[in-house]
Amino acid sequence: MTQFAVLGAGSAGQGLASFLALRGYAVSLYNPPVHAERFEPIVRTKSVRVSGVLSGVARFARATSDLGEALAGADVVFLTLRAFAHRDVLEASLAHLEPGQLVVIVTGYWAALRLRQLLDRLDSRILVAETTLLPLASEAIGQNEVKITGIKSRVKLAAFPAKRTPEAVERVQEALPQIVPGNTVLDTNLDNFNPVVHAPIALLNLGELERNPAFEFYRQGTTPKVAAVMDRMDAERLDLGRTLGLEPCGATDSLRLYYGASGATTVDVFRDCRAYAGYVLPNVFDYIREDVPYGLVPLASLGESVGVPCPALRSVIAGWSTVDGVDYWNEGTTLDRLGLAGLTALQVLEYVRTGRPPGTRTRHPPAAHPTRGPRD
Repeated sequence: MTQFAVLGAGSAGQGLASFLALRGYAVSLYNPPVHAERFEPIVRTKSVRVSGVLSGVARFARATSDLGEALAGADVVFLTLRAFAHRDVLEASLAHLEPGQLVVIVTGYWAALRLRQLLDRLDSRILVAETTLLPLASEAIGQNEVKITGIKSRVKLAAFPAKRTPEAVERVQEALPQIVPGNTVLDTNLDNFNPVVHAPIALLNLGELERNPAFEFYRQGTTPKVAAVMDRMDAERLDLGRTLGLEPCGATDSLRLYYGASGATTVDVFRDCRAYAGYVLPNVFDYIREDVPYGLVPLASLGESVGVPCPALRSVIAGWSTVDGVDYWNEGTTLDRLGLAGLTALQVLEYVRTGRPPGTRTRHPPAAHPTRGPRD
């Protein structure tokens, strides 16, 4: 049976690790040492109590802050930390990852492209993929208790290069049957609606979020005027996808698909979504540090490079830049940082399919160096 390592023991990591453990899989759960005190109850008991749409006690093979211990023997490694923590954990993992392992970044936030130079240092026998979103919705509600509020019906996964996607999907689909293949990592990222939802709700409800720690983010935060901004931002995301020959799913359609939510308007759908009932977004400003620089900036940057104006996306980027005193447009994940600057739409598509930047030819590593990855 497949063995898993889950890197990150926040709400996402606890939910995913618990889901897998309750299905009978051996899971090693890792959390960085900086959060050792918060993680200690899980380390001591090697378990998490689960409530919500699933219930029980999830028991882990390991619960550790030792990265080497967590990765040893794992067939599949899920990275569930925030996008701003991806680089540090992946760099620390280089010495411990083993040939044949699959590393899945959940949620990707363009990781396969923005961390390309780092990932090129991996043994070529290690496969890297990313997902559009988490396979489920979960919330850490105690020191070692997680509430799984919903399980998505389908979530895209794509490898880089895309020709290896079928292999990656096959290796996780038995444990996570909701995983389906995405066309490329461009497809998985453009299908991620989190940035166009989290950023405007938080910006336009900023005062309430600061005053009220029990604020129900999705249900109370999605008012008609807020929804109108979300819809305009989502329309720009969808226009960008169609320009690139893709068919991304709208935010409200995604909630209908993932959780069976219904309703005629965005407000109706968000209020009907049972996975969001009573949901208080934990560490909301950590979400902004992820969704704006790693989500909105690459969308707007790519859109403007292929002739899709993104005024609504840019306005919310500017709003958060003012609030946080950070120039997110210049410090975020721009096309330069994705390795896509100066490429046409067709060249972008070819790059994510093949893994080779335009103008390069395939080169193979010399036989004397079997662990050296291709550099094309």
